[in-house]
Amino acid sequence: MKILFLTQFFDPEPTFKGLYFAKALMKRGHKVVVLTGFPNYPGGKIYPGYNIKPVKIEKKEGIKIIRVALYPSHDKSSLKRSANYLSFMASSVFFGLLLSGRPDVIYCYHPPATAGIAAAILSRVKGVPFVYDIQDLWPDSVATTGMINNNFF
Repeated sequence: MKILFLTQFFDPEPTFKGLYFAKALMKRGHKVVVLTGFPNYPGGKIYPGYNIKPVKIEKKEGIKIIRVALYPSHDKSSLKRSANYLSFMASSVFFGLLLSGRPDVIYCYHPPATAGIAAAILSRVKGVPFVYDIQDLWPDSVATTGMINNNFF
């Protein structure tokens, strides 16, 4: 099975499901392509050895990794944090359509919720199902950090 693994955060960033998970899928005979951002979590600064450009394709342990541009920010500014999430969403949809091929399924690892929106768009356009793996109550974390105080949102 061809799996497009869409996640905003991926190795070398600290993640629960990153390269280890992608390798486990490969060991089970699946072909995995990762669609992710340039590493900048948790500090909001691009990691050494990386420069933001529209897209960078790399191979790591046999896995194709498509890194797409985003606005790096993880501070308390809701505007900057929104720019981070929305820029990844837009870039992943654009470059996902162009460069990810046609997977059998899209596996989207949460957070943030905007990654799920990107997966839904890619799923619809490519005509393939997607799995949205939510392991964090993201709306609660946004409220807890004080980024959004409006109960409606």
